[in-house]
Amino acid sequence: MTEALKSCAKTTLACMVPVIAGAAAAAMAPRMLPGMAGKLLATVAVIVALAGSVLTLSCLVVLWRLRRQAAGEPDLFLSLNESRSPPSLEAARVPRRSRLRRWLARRLLGHELIAGDLVEVRSWQEICATLDEQGCLEDLPFMPEMLALCGKRARVFRGMHRLFDYRKSRLMRHMDGAVLLARSVCDGAAHGGCEAACHAIWKAAWLRRVDPRRDRPDTDPQAQEPCQAEGTAKLLSGTRPPRYACQLTQLHDASTPIGWSGWLDSLRPLVSGNVAPAAFAVGWLTHLFNQLQHLRGGIGFPAFAAPTAPRDPAGDETFRPGEQATVRPSAAIRATLDNRLIHRGLGFELDMLKHCGVQYPVEAQVTRLIDIVTGEMRHMKTPAYLLRGVHFSGERQLFNAQYEPLFWRAAWLRRAEACPGERKPKELPSIAQDLKSGRTTSAS
Repeated sequence: MTEALKSCAKTTLACMVPVIAGAAAAAMAPRMLPGMAGKLLATVAVIVALAGSVLTLSCLVVLWRLRRQAAGEPDLFLSLNESRSPPSLEAARVPRRSRLRRWLARRLLGHELIAGDLVEVRSWQEICATLDEQGCLEDLPFMPEMLALCGKRARVFRGMHRLFDYRKSRLMRHMDGAVLLARSVCDGAAHGGCEAACHAIWKAAWLRRVDPRRDRPDTDPQAQEPCQAEGTAKLLSGTRPPRYACQLTQLHDASTPIGWSGWLDSLRPLVSGNVAPAAFAVGWLTHLFNQLQHLRGGIGFPAFAAPTAPRDPAGDETFRPGEQATVRPSAAIRATLDNRLIHRGLGFELDMLKHCGVQYPVEAQVTRLIDIVTGEMRHMKTPAYLLRGVHFSGERQLFNAQYEPLFWRAAWLRRAEACPGERKPKELPSIAQDLKSGRTTSAS
């Protein structure tokens, strides 16, 4: 039994104690204390038992996740939320939403767009009318690369309401009235060839919802007229070296602190459709378990296994786009990291542990990207890799809406040919193919 499994089992047993004690006290209180005193004690005992039951359930969910992980099965949260991935949303029929859902979206998100909606990007002339002299709407830049989607159609797949401020406060913030569109991914063409492959953020004012009852939901996006992009000089201010400005560098200015509306923020992932209800429950219960483990000094989820003997970093392999690579076990990855979970300047995000043992195609090699703090172009001494369809899930930050690709060092991967029989994800669409087809836009 692993240390994480042992720690979780101990916490589960500890959480069962108030359940049993509370149930017993609730049954005995009316007999021991007559009148209101007995009823009050019974009420308190029921509350204790219910709280213990929720904590126990959170432990059981994590035990289930650990068992699936040990058996080589896909991560539970990722599996439950698969219906919210861009390929799944595009393959599904355009959903019809109730008026109540639209009303809640306007109140909580600043727009009525929900994951799965079909939208049409407005013409450049319409979008230009919403922008200031710096090419921004509410401090969010409209990137030159986004012009390629003007007049075309796409699916909404996330409401961009909750994000992490990497640049300044390093806290969670709220962005009003913005969404992500399926396959609207950065190619860095106007920003020095940045290879970060970020998703473009679209303000609702730049989009028009297509009603599936009045329009064909399967209209070919490529059938639209090409964009007439005249008068775009205002979009070029952040595209010149040595300091670039893009949506990622401007996230702090384009968002606001969550503040006292935190309890409302917990409802936004469900209202926006970012997270399936079952995945939402699993994410919150896992969060509760991690808070409990933090208080008692236990091991949270996900967690590394005990590190194996360190590998020679000089022997790291190189991968070409299209090659199959398998994510190494967590113990092997931990051996490559320092105490800050960094390998050659690149941090390992715990969310990446969900992909250990899974085989993916290599999407691209990353050697240059914009520093989101300084705006300068950074050149990696050691390249990183993108794996097709592997993005930050946002679960650990209570459903962060950012859907950025995860960066992998070669030391964390191995060639799939050397490890047959490992589990593979279903076929995932390629960002490179979308770029060639013109369906993908960029926003560095």
